[in-house]
Amino acid sequence: MTMLRRSLLATLLLALPLQANGAELARRAFVGISMAAVPEAMRTGGLIPAGEGLLIERVIPGSTAEKAGLQAKDVLLKFDQAPVRSSADVINAVRKKRAGDSVSLALVRDGKVFEQQVSLIGFPPEASPDYETIYEAVESEGALRRTIITKPKGAERRPAVLFVGGIGCYSIDYPFDAKTPYRQILADLTRQGFATMRVEKTGMGDSMGEACATSNLDTEVAGYVAGLKDLKAKSYVDPDKVFIVGHSMGGIIGPLVAEKIPVRGLAVAETVGSTWFEYELINRRRQLKMEGMPLAKIGAQMLLKQWCMNQLLIEKTPRAQILEKRPACAEEMKIPSSDAYLQQVAAIDYADLWTRLKPETLVIYGRSDFITSAEEHHEIVNAINAVRPGAATYVEIPDMDHSFYRMKDQAESFRMRRDDQEGETHPDVARIIGEWLKAKAS
Repeated sequence: MTMLRRSLLATLLLALPLQANGAELARRAFVGISMAAVPEAMRTGGLIPAGEGLLIERVIPGSTAEKAGLQAKDVLLKFDQAPVRSSADVINAVRKKRAGDSVSLALVRDGKVFEQQVSLIGFPPEASPDYETIYEAVESEGALRRTIITKPKGAERRPAVLFVGGIGCYSIDYPFDAKTPYRQILADLTRQGFATMRVEKTGMGDSMGEACATSNLDTEVAGYVAGLKDLKAKSYVDPDKVFIVGHSMGGIIGPLVAEKIPVRGLAVAETVGSTWFEYELINRRRQLKMEGMPLAKIGAQMLLKQWCMNQLLIEKTPRAQILEKRPACAEEMKIPSSDAYLQQVAAIDYADLWTRLKPETLVIYGRSDFITSAEEHHEIVNAINAVRPGAATYVEIPDMDHSFYRMKDQAESFRMRRDDQEGETHPDVARIIGEWLKAKAS
């Protein structure tokens, strides 16, 4: 359910500290190298200790690494005086740094070791000639969280969208890839006349605060609530025409945010309408079939899944105790969030939540999505329309998958995800959302 993208293409701009309520939030540091294991042939001579060092394969133009004079085929020995044994060492060290921080590097080049002090520069901002992109921050639970706003040019008041993405820990700041689905959809909505806001999760991108991997659902919701309050207060936003668009887990979080801060309407896509426990079981059975597991074995696997999820989500048994009893649960509990986060999600009665909300709702399902189902989305529509007839609208896109990619069917989407391949953003999704938003904003 995540929307992770990988791209090495960039033209780097120096990033300045940005402010929220007078506090500065500097950009995350951008080193700009791709790394690989050091070939054994390069270890002769004793300059590179066994088990240490990483080979720099590429230096990204405009990055800190290029500014510092690093070159392909250099070997990085130390970062900020700590030995480098894996790419994770570098990644974890960089995560603690901000634009303007200084670090020491130790490298091997041409049979010699040299050290240098480097001033880190930040990630470039997203940019487009078609609209303005504004990097700001909001305070949530005592920490600054990055907000990324896109707005049509001009000072007039606009309808606006708070976008809420899927589960997992990843940045939604895409300076290197204008084609990633989230950025492309929000760009299209901006071209249709809407201001949009994204809020980085705690500890992700430029955001400060608790590490995303250990945070809970309440912390994530609080960040979006802070963002929504800030969005409504913008001079260029019409506060009576603010919407929430939620994808995947965002289709659960969006209503939780809307319950705290009223909005004009909600649009949700590729999400869940049953309880989370039910969804876990239904989704697992569907994917086991797609993996080709013999039907005679699926029952046993589902009994295992049921036991593991009951222990984790309902009984709230510590993960270590579950794995001690049944180590096979490790595969069944591979979920990109903290246990506390999932336990809070599992406690939500979605039908009751949706019926308590007043705004009109658009529910979108792509038929090529194998991670959720049409039935999940009809659950939402039926729950809303049972208490407010006609308040929910269902739209199905036949060749769109969970990630908003254009895929001919679920089998193709399953193969692409299994092989870690990406697709092209479906051309209709932003149009459908935009047309509905404009109709409800009028």
